[in-house]
Amino acid sequence: MPKLARQKRHTRQLNYRRSIESGDIDDINFSNGSVLNDISDLLTFCKEQINPRFISVLIYMSLRHLGHTWRDVDSFLTSIGCTTIKTCHKWTNILVNKDFNEFTIDERGGKRGDSFWDCYPDLELEAKQFVYQECSKTEAAFTVETLARFIDQRFYELNNLKKIDQQLVRSVESCRLDLRRFGVKFTANSSRPYFLGHEREDVVKHRQEFVKYFIEREQHFYTITNDAVPQWRIPTTVPTILLCHDESTYKCGEITAKRWIMPDNAPFYNKGRGRSIMCSDVLVMHTSGPFFSLTEKEYSEALKTYPN
Repeated sequence: MPKLARQKRHTRQLNYRRSIESGDIDDINFSNGSVLNDISDLLTFCKEQINPRFISVLIYMSLRHLGHTWRDVDSFLTSIGCTTIKTCHKWTNILVNKDFNEFTIDERGGKRGDSFWDCYPDLELEAKQFVYQECSKTEAAFTVETLARFIDQRFYELNNLKKIDQQLVRSVESCRLDLRRFGVKFTANSSRPYFLGHEREDVVKHRQEFVKYFIEREQHFYTITNDAVPQWRIPTTVPTILLCHDESTYKCGEITAKRWIMPDNAPFYNKGRGRSIMCSDVLVMHTSGPFFSLTEKEYSEALKTYPN
């Protein structure tokens, strides 16, 4: 294919950038490693519809036509689960140099049998329920392998069989496709669900009552002016000293960047894994000092009144 003229190539690139900026085309980072998972899922789906040889050869021929090296194409085909590059090249040779009918013949014979879920519909329902429960948990520990092992375990239990090898009854690739069919998405583990429920009618009502209570009793509290040099405001009536419990939690474990989430049942955001370090204090709204503390004698007296 002849190269585009410089002006025409520049115009095409400019139109592409404009279309992205105007929102006509969503920008996709195809170099991101997670895109390989999407390609692999699509390939797995295509394998269930037609002979996987056709898809593998199509991808192989396209990449070679675009000038990619044998080694790069081999690495890519392996990463998404295609037929080996040697097999692809063999069938490409048949397609290009020999007979098309020989290439398209399906030697596996006859109609394909029923799918796995056609044979075990009850197990499919169990798998969906299992995914729903796992994706609802706060921790992001659920993986495709977790689902594959659950299906494998339940399969042998339902059929009263003894497992004699390590091979899974349903592959990880097929389970990944199952998750997509179940409506689950592998997406960013952000803090989106963390605020879930804060605008419920009962929560809003309670918040308004809470704020109203403090505003109506403002003259009873020690407060601070909002000036460059803040000053204490002394209560004009019987004083009420506010004690505020303040704490900060520091996680030692890192969160997972992405996780499987069911959009209609997203869990609360988990700030981290493993042990955490909590710093806690009771702050006092009083001129005597910001921190609340008891002497040994006061602490002993408090224990008598509140032994637990």
